[in-house]
Amino acid sequence: MMGSKLTGWSLIISRWLIFIRLIDVPCASAFAPPRPQSLRHRNRPPTFTRLQLQPLSDSSDCSADENVMNINKLKQDLNDLSELRPPKPPTGLWAQRNPDCSLPLAIVSAGSSYTRIWTHQTWSEHSYPPHVRYVRHLKRWHVSTTARKILPSVAFACAWSILLSSFAKIFYWSENPILPLKVAKKAAEWSAPTFSFLSAPLALLLTLRANASMARLLEARGAWGRLVLGTRTLSSVLKTYLYPVHPNGAVLSVRYLTLLGWLLKAQLRGEDEDSQQQVARLMLGEPQYNEEYEWLMGQPKRTVALTSRIRNICAVALASSIASSANHTDNPLDHTATQLLIDERIRELESCVGICERLFGSTIPPTYSRHLSRVMSLWILLLPVSLISSGVSTVAGVACATTVAAYVFIGLDEVGMEIENVFQIMPMQQLAAAAQKDAGDQFVSEMPTLTK
Repeated sequence: MMGSKLTGWSLIISRWLIFIRLIDVPCASAFAPPRPQSLRHRNRPPTFTRLQLQPLSDSSDCSADENVMNINKLKQDLNDLSELRPPKPPTGLWAQRNPDCSLPLAIVSAGSSYTRIWTHQTWSEHSYPPHVRYVRHLKRWHVSTTARKILPSVAFACAWSILLSSFAKIFYWSENPILPLKVAKKAAEWSAPTFSFLSAPLALLLTLRANASMARLLEARGAWGRLVLGTRTLSSVLKTYLYPVHPNGAVLSVRYLTLLGWLLKAQLRGEDEDSQQQVARLMLGEPQYNEEYEWLMGQPKRTVALTSRIRNICAVALASSIASSANHTDNPLDHTATQLLIDERIRELESCVGICERLFGSTIPPTYSRHLSRVMSLWILLLPVSLISSGVSTVAGVACATTVAAYVFIGLDEVGMEIENVFQIMPMQQLAAAAQKDAGDQFVSEMPTLTK
């Protein structure tokens, strides 16, 4: 008797929960009076009432002609976006037109460069035999971006070595130096062996700095690679599972998805507001998307708002599909698995965005960089003294040795500094274009009909 009563109560409670789920009202606020609009609610996403009110079943869904028009308009907007933000990289420092408005051309090499995605031709040119590769690099030495940046420091080291060696030629190498110069000569001779041991620790510091910078670069490149893969996968999931039950919601989600790479690039490169508005207006510029465009442009972190909006669109569209099927059949659809799949893909995109934000907001500890700069400066300033006390008796010899050493060590320091700021050397224009193209191709392409 007690078991039958419990069964009856459990059946009543389960039906009540199903009813609450169908009307899409939170349990905690089902009977609460409506709250007045306040300032902290103004930045919420649009109500998206057109998705909730639009019929969703097979008999009342949008007509096939309207769906085709929406897909064709999406194709046209994607083509316009590709023309506005072409993926072609600049050909060198003297490129007539740089499609990447935020790429610093001062770090773009004329030959092979990390600032562009490599192709078979690039790998073929990069993999020449050593003698061919060395000759080619020596020929292009005068256009090296790294050499141009470190040239003032190397020139100062060379001038300093000439000055010291000229002074030593007059006073240090004289047969009868005065007493203070004798003391300086003895001190230099005693410090020369000690100074020679500083080269190895300095090289180790530079190596550790370069390794840390390289780790940051590889992590950032891996995050962008997963971002491109995630947009491609999520677009395919939207076309397969969401588009059949709500075409408008799927199309709007893909429009947002194609903006993710461009808005993340703008955030990491510090692009101006006009650049972001051009891209967003192109994908959300239709009259039916005015509310979406205004809301997105009003968000402080647009990449986070974008992924949240896609999650919201998918949840509302699937919930409306469940409610519509419950009104027409006794066995309503259950899209729980689809919701979990979409949410998992969105979390992967959010993880990639979070990694990029962390890398941009943090760096190698500046204390390490400052200490390395000071040690480097002392080493370069004292190098001519060590060479003179070691027996190098010509001005040309001291100047050449100091210049070569300064070029090597200052060059390593500058390479580590360039790599540390990972987003200025990554091919983000091509990566964002790849994410846009893959998302669009996965959604607009029509697959062959599967025959029975």
